[in-house]
Amino acid sequence: GESTGRINILLLGRAGEHYPGKNLTDTIMVMSIDTVSKKVALLSLPRDLYASIPETTSYTKINALYQYGLSQDVGTDLIRSSVEDITGQSINYTFILDFDGFEKAIDALGGIQIDVLRDFYDTRYPGKNYSYETFEIKKGWQTLDGATALKYVRERHSDPEGDFGRARRQQQVIETIKDKAFSLETFLNVFAINAL
Repeated sequence: GESTGRINILLLGRAGEHYPGKNLTDTIMVMSIDTVSKKVALLSLPRDLYASIPETTSYTKINALYQYGLSQDVGTDLIRSSVEDITGQSINYTFILDFDGFEKAIDALGGIQIDVLRDFYDTRYPGKNYSYETFEIKKGWQTLDGATALKYVRERHSDPEGDFGRARRQQQVIETIKDKAFSLETFLNVFAINAL
């Protein structure tokens, strides 16, 4: 994408090996980088978007395409092709991160400062091994460690905007991670750089 002035990266968030739905990509975003103006845009695709399975006549929820691609030994090819069809944009790179990797990245940065958009109280937040736990956080500026940031970006039951509110919070956290990762404070911390 460097030659056209735009690099498009498909960002996929999956649960990981120790969680139910380990290869379902409930977070699907396109990060588009304008190499001329040095600006970045994020587009979130709803995980329940009904999408065609490339090179078939079948359809499924888009968040299942990565798992289906793995079962067909084509990796990210199917979800990449589907996202290209939906957005009309070429995807140059794919980045996949699971829950544990997300937590470790936040913790490596020493946590992040987030302006929590609203009060959240959810007694049905999904825990490990098909369990539930309570997640609560108050509106306003908060310092989040990796585990709390993961809950903040995954929360959907107590958000009146549903998946749209969740996508907004995910974009907010990604922007905050970018800002902190490229800050002088992080660049001067060899331990944080190594951990990232």
